[in-house]
Amino acid sequence: MYYRFLILVVIFITSCSKYSKSLKKDISSCTTVNQNTSDIKSQLELSEAQLKTKTGVVTLEEGRNSLISRLWLCENAKKTINVQYYSIAKDNAGFIMCDYLIRAADRGVKVRILLDALARKMAIREIQALDSHENIEVKVYNPIVQKGKRSYIRFIKTVRQINRIDQRMHNKVMVVDDVVAINGGRNIADIYFDYDEHYNFRDRDIMIFGHEVADVKKSFDQYWKDTLCVNYEFVTRKVKKKSNQKRFNQLHRYACNTKNFSGEMRNKVADFPNQFKSVHHSSEFLWADNVSFVADAPDKNGKREERIGSACSDTLMALLKQAKISIDIESPYLITMDEGKEMLRDAVKRGVKVRILTNSLCSTDNENAFSGYRRDRNETLETGIDIYEFKPNASVREKLMSPEGIAALGRKSVYGFHPKTMVIDHKISVVGSYNFDPRSANLNTECVMIVRSAEFAKVLQKHIDPEFLPENSWQTTKDFNPDSEAGMRKKWKAGSRRIFPKNKL
Repeated sequence: MYYRFLILVVIFITSCSKYSKSLKKDISSCTTVNQNTSDIKSQLELSEAQLKTKTGVVTLEEGRNSLISRLWLCENAKKTINVQYYSIAKDNAGFIMCDYLIRAADRGVKVRILLDALARKMAIREIQALDSHENIEVKVYNPIVQKGKRSYIRFIKTVRQINRIDQRMHNKVMVVDDVVAINGGRNIADIYFDYDEHYNFRDRDIMIFGHEVADVKKSFDQYWKDTLCVNYEFVTRKVKKKSNQKRFNQLHRYACNTKNFSGEMRNKVADFPNQFKSVHHSSEFLWADNVSFVADAPDKNGKREERIGSACSDTLMALLKQAKISIDIESPYLITMDEGKEMLRDAVKRGVKVRILTNSLCSTDNENAFSGYRRDRNETLETGIDIYEFKPNASVREKLMSPEGIAALGRKSVYGFHPKTMVIDHKISVVGSYNFDPRSANLNTECVMIVRSAEFAKVLQKHIDPEFLPENSWQTTKDFNPDSEAGMRKKWKAGSRRIFPKNKL
């Protein structure tokens, strides 16, 4: 018995040694220092003259390519990275993104991270570790309750500020070296980048270069300096000065493990400039003269007595009211209040063709919002618009998800719908974080990119049109809706949410 035990110990020690050596090999293979001293503009062969006067625009349609774009920018940043998201999740995509941010900070890049205080998905320890880096600063938006205070003080403060709890930061922005910015529907989590085993989003971002990046950076700075955005308060000054190298190393080991982030994906990050060049010289990329970034103020509706509307909703409503030919809207959540219904009805009366694509009960991740949509679905249809609902097994997934993604996840995972996009009169395009619902209109802060270009609208329409086809969505009418295709659990959840007021969903 003793000898058997001794043999097992030897085997265990040997295997651990082999694992340790292989792990070190994995780490060394993915920690090679980026020797490229060229800046982002040079590596992507972007014209200095065009960058000064125009804005380069391209949409990021595929989940994994959208992650690759962000990681390459982190790896090649030379000065600054500004990250503003509703949430960063404690999962593969979240950890890998944070690892790239930390390694950028190790090179001396100044990194600022702004998250919504209530929606942050990362644990306190992970945020604490990030904030401890000398080149990384983390802030949170509208925390309501200051951490570390006694429980009764926290309770009293929460009650006094109950009206502020609903005000969340829904912006999704990344700005690198003041040269490139990404805005759109994706937060940082597996479900946005085709990594989740059970549920993934079809989503869309827009990446811009040049002139309009300055306005995106200006908006970020406005939030960063606002009193609603506070330094992360779980870390004292004393702790912040300490290097949290142990946790950084643990995170890096995780990111270097090929089970979590494959060598193939890492190679694609390295090859991003070549992939970008092929897109740069295609119809997908456009240098536009008229691009504008619109963002809500951090204190959204703070000065409006009725707390209705905002910079984003006012701008978008004005564009929709001026439509003459067509309106195509993609929104994961569709809740139309009286003003929205009236606007749609007036558009149809003017002869405008209006189509809206949203989630079905089968594909939605938010039964609360769906219950608000379902309550007056027929009334919304009476405005004369066409409504389509996304299928959970939409065939467009075969085109948008990478082959390795489909192979890894299989075809049984639900494919949800999350783009926030509008195309008006085949010449005005909107991509951003704004949903067609009261929460985006009146409560959450939002931001959108507006491109006034018939050429870009044509490219965007090429991505949108197939999603209205029968293989990707059901057309909903007064006589038919696809709710019956959903399981009993989803039906019960949506039904039980009827008690919530629509203007809070």
